[in-house]
Amino acid sequence: MIIRRAFPEDLEVCAEADASVETDHVWQLEERSVGNELQITFRTARLPRPMRVPYPHDLSRLTEEYDRDECFLVASQGSEILGFIDVRLEPWDRIGWVHHLVVMRRYRRRGVGTRLVQAAAEWARRANLRQLMLESSTKNYPGLCFCQRLGCAFCGYNDRLYSSQDIAVFFAYPL
Repeated sequence: MIIRRAFPEDLEVCAEADASVETDHVWQLEERSVGNELQITFRTARLPRPMRVPYPHDLSRLTEEYDRDECFLVASQGSEILGFIDVRLEPWDRIGWVHHLVVMRRYRRRGVGTRLVQAAAEWARRANLRQLMLESSTKNYPGLCFCQRLGCAFCGYNDRLYSSQDIAVFFAYPL
């Protein structure tokens, strides 16, 4: 497997990727107001049956994102694309936002995602960034576990980001 800069001809394959996940767990958000405190808790909950979670972003717009010419990398083996990562630069706070991290279904759990994040981290260091930010839906339990295995630190959430009403959870990957 090699990690390389994406070529324009890679975008069609990336846009057609099945980026959904299957899970039998989710993170549930609990908010409580106790006196002057607002308590926020995420707890893992087992679902009664597995569910398919759709990818929360529109992959049909990858060409626009590629044209930003920031960090768009693919993992490939021969002529086959195994996965991709798209990082958007926020120079004012020296953060790289991982906008897309997708591994093709048949190559998941083989280290492709980890290698993509590591390659993006190298790019971010060269760009003098201080961290990468990853996001996941609370319904994407495999993605949440992946962020934790990478050593990312939980750093917030947004319950209004996705049109699906899922909650986005943010993790910082230190550089």
